[in-house]
Amino acid sequence: MNVTPPLSSVSPWVYPVISSGNRLLQRAFFGPLTVNGFEHFPLHGPAVLAIKHYSRWDPLVIAQLQPKAICFMTNANQFSGIQGWLLRRLGSFPIDLARPQKSSIKHMIELLHQDELVGIFPEGGIVRDQPLRSLKPGTARLILQAESTAPQPRAIPITPIAIRYEPEAQRGAAVFVDISPAFSSRDFEAGSDKEKAAKMTQHLEVVLRDRLQHLALAQNK
Repeated sequence: MNVTPPLSSVSPWVYPVISSGNRLLQRAFFGPLTVNGFEHFPLHGPAVLAIKHYSRWDPLVIAQLQPKAICFMTNANQFSGIQGWLLRRLGSFPIDLARPQKSSIKHMIELLHQDELVGIFPEGGIVRDQPLRSLKPGTARLILQAESTAPQPRAIPITPIAIRYEPEAQRGAAVFVDISPAFSSRDFEAGSDKEKAAKMTQHLEVVLRDRLQHLALAQNK
């Protein structure tokens, strides 16, 4: 698939409909939204939200937590028809998961250099048949690249976010979100960027698995 992503463009009249300033859309689709660890949610960028990907509704849920636009890196196959029109106006940008293009990677890095919030689903797609798919170091490598090419030296925080729908991702479902404290590349010592990316990825996977298990146990009580 040959995709040339446009610059993210947040519509001033579309985004407020789905952001935290307006809960009508969320209430139209889901039941109650319960958030644990809201104090860890970044209020500004540059920052990366690393989110468990359970449903195509995940970006809508996360957008309820922050009035500032979140630019989601989204599978290119989602950018067709009305859905694609809406995604583009919400600041999302496409990436071909099979063959990631340099333009998509460059655009994400530019967003972080512009102090934006970027949402990433590190599993690489929607995963429902297991708690969490094993993560690859691609997300961490992108963040390290953004840090190394920034106009000024800075660490870009990564905030792990677990999400769960009860009983499943369907209309009327209760939604539970667990936000963990952010971490960054400066929290890990390593001899090379490759080693550091591996350590960052391992930490992210451990945190997400732990918080997803916590959500599951809480709902099964």
